[in-house]
Amino acid sequence: MNEMDNNTTNETIETIETEKMETVELQEESTNACENKPIKNKKNWFQIGFYTIITIAVIVLYVLHFLTPKPEVFVPKVFEGKPGSGEIVYINLDTINENYKLVDQLKKEIDAETKRQELIFQNKEQAFKQKYAQFEENYSKGVLTQIQIQNAQNLLQQEYAQLEAEKENVFNNLQTKQANALLQLYDSLQVVVKRINIQRNASFVLTYQSNSPFLIHADPSKEITNQVLFELNRSIKDKN
Repeated sequence: MNEMDNNTTNETIETIETEKMETVELQEESTNACENKPIKNKKNWFQIGFYTIITIAVIVLYVLHFLTPKPEVFVPKVFEGKPGSGEIVYINLDTINENYKLVDQLKKEIDAETKRQELIFQNKEQAFKQKYAQFEENYSKGVLTQIQIQNAQNLLQQEYAQLEAEKENVFNNLQTKQANALLQLYDSLQVVVKRINIQRNASFVLTYQSNSPFLIHADPSKEITNQVLFELNRSIKDKN
């Protein structure tokens, strides 16, 4: 009987110890799990932060590359043709104006038209003065009624305004004609200079006049006025 009790007691003790050991193991596993969990959480947060920084960096680069306005860059024009020799030559415009036959021809035409128009308007103005003098004479004699005086004054004012407007228009046209003549001369000069410079290949061709303050000294060996003048006058002869 005692042996059975002892066996039973021993089995009970072993059971209790086994349960204690299992309890201890469960507690240790639980402790280890709790200790490892923060490490795993820290690792996850680190990965999230890393990928967030990478994403922001990519967005910033995109904005800088595609949305930020790019500064303008000067693109030099590609030169085509033969470069000049560096030589500078010049033309005396006073000599051209005095000896170029086309200048003389155009000047005579404009002067003649100006004098003709001046004579025309002198006659018209003289005729108007006579009308006005006749009106004053009739007014002083008292032969005009008040209505006739008013009508005569209105007509004289209208005629004078029309005469002045016509005169201004005619002489403005003459000034325009003179300006067009200067452009024609300049165009002719350019054509001849370009033709001459094909052989000379100067880099600069300048013009000057005696009253110009921009040219203080001119090397006579660089003057091409006579050659230009010769070509200009020859062009006039060829046309005639």
